[in-house]
Amino acid sequence: MVLLRKSISSTKSPEYSRVGVGMGYRILDHTADIGVEVHGATLADLFSQAAFALVDLLTDRAVVTGETERIIRVEGDDLEDLWINYLREILYQFNGESFLLKDIPEIKFSELSLEASLRGAPYDPCRHTIKTEIKAVTYHRAEVKQTPAGWQGIFIVDV
Repeated sequence: MVLLRKSISSTKSPEYSRVGVGMGYRILDHTADIGVEVHGATLADLFSQAAFALVDLLTDRAVVTGETERIIRVEGDDLEDLWINYLREILYQFNGESFLLKDIPEIKFSELSLEASLRGAPYDPCRHTIKTEIKAVTYHRAEVKQTPAGWQGIFIVDV
């Protein structure tokens, strides 16, 4: 997998996409916020790619080590609600717990809940430069759907 960076304009955020078989994400243009379209071969891949996109917006995930593990559990009223609650929990791990995600070895789904094993490291301002301050993950345009190629999701963050 290779992380590609493509400039779009000096007034807009750069567009990132991750190249792989049936998975990845790209940044969407959205007024005053940042939109992300995510792709995954499976539902677990989709949720993992979304978390990676969120952390990549925050900082350079390549410099985050995987020295610490933790488990998160998230519920939702439907798949879109689970999607947003999960991404909010990933953001909370940084904002509330000073934990930066590196990898997600496993995500288990059951009905409208999930349990994810996270690997990452404590935030260190000397090593981790913040690229974008994200206030919240919003429900605006939230979408999760199965496609012929796998799964696709959209989320918007308030910056």
